[in-house]
Amino acid sequence: YSVHATNDLRPDALRAFLTRAIQATALLEPDEDRRLCDAADMGTADVAALEMSDDGPADPIDFRQWLNQLETTTIESVGDKLRSASASVWTGSSTRAMVTSNGFCGSYRTTNYGHVASVSLEDTNGRLPEAYGWHTARHRADLQSVESVAQDAAIRGKRRLGSGPVASRCGLMLLDARVAGRLLSAAMAPMGGANLFERRSCMLDRLYTSIAASSFNLIDDPHLPRGLGSRPYDGDGRPTKRRAIIKDGVLRTWLLDLYHARRLNKAPTMSQSANLIVPPGTQTPDELMAGKDWVLRVEGFLGGNSNPATGRFSLGIQGTLFEHGEPVAAVSEMNVSGTIFDLLGGFVAAANDPWTGSACRSPSLLFDAVQFSGS
Repeated sequence: YSVHATNDLRPDALRAFLTRAIQATALLEPDEDRRLCDAADMGTADVAALEMSDDGPADPIDFRQWLNQLETTTIESVGDKLRSASASVWTGSSTRAMVTSNGFCGSYRTTNYGHVASVSLEDTNGRLPEAYGWHTARHRADLQSVESVAQDAAIRGKRRLGSGPVASRCGLMLLDARVAGRLLSAAMAPMGGANLFERRSCMLDRLYTSIAASSFNLIDDPHLPRGLGSRPYDGDGRPTKRRAIIKDGVLRTWLLDLYHARRLNKAPTMSQSANLIVPPGTQTPDELMAGKDWVLRVEGFLGGNSNPATGRFSLGIQGTLFEHGEPVAAVSEMNVSGTIFDLLGGFVAAANDPWTGSACRSPSLLFDAVQFSGS
């Protein structure tokens, strides 16, 4: 088994490339667990229903006008205190195909539209805090407006003015929907086949046991229409399906591709997550914080690490401190730390604001008993 890549798609070049790839692979030791999925288990979901590509009629895109509008709107949204602003816009399309020697043949096309605005502001202490606003979507019609992205960058930038650490404390954390994927990915890493097989996972003995509060649910849905992670089949050519990863706080599945499932003598599930979904609640983030004495809303992460073997994490954060539902301090130069089990076990509630700009469709999440390290 081996993997080879080329960007030279001329027919003659491809023939030579494939010949060399086969010759090189034949020199390797065989791995009995590296074999194709049974043909009867391979297949593809309904590609059209996933709406992964925007193929409808549309006006031509004037990229220069789009870019200038985003940059100008961002500058106007920030006003004074602005040091610099920049913007990027993009569109793209990709076609993927998979062909195997036992007869499977699948393909699908995706499109992508996105824009991002970044700002640097002048703080009173000489610091230059930065912030971003962004959104991306499969379909052009689903893309958030230029005004929304620009205002998001401006609001986030102004929140960073005068920021600094507050006293260390164990308390409530409201995890902003846009960055929830950072901590959810730390929780997912120990569920991967490679970490499980190599015994570098804190989830080895946790399948079908409680790892989170009973109100916490995490779903993987590869069939979400227009989802940024949607796909009709996985890396083994097996048709994808919606799965509950954590249901009512209980770990229901690992992420096992065919190879690692064989090595672990388990049934395969999925090679990797597609669209992670935390079911939204009914309250806004502000309503979740209302009446709480102390809540630190985490709006961004700055470095840090997580260990799938132990489940421990330590991440730099920036955000806003709220007391009795009102913002009282801009926060930076602090860390949040703990274990995945403590974090998920302290889940309180989900807000009603799922973020659509990534493959992690999570709303803002409220956790209790989270350890913050600051001044």
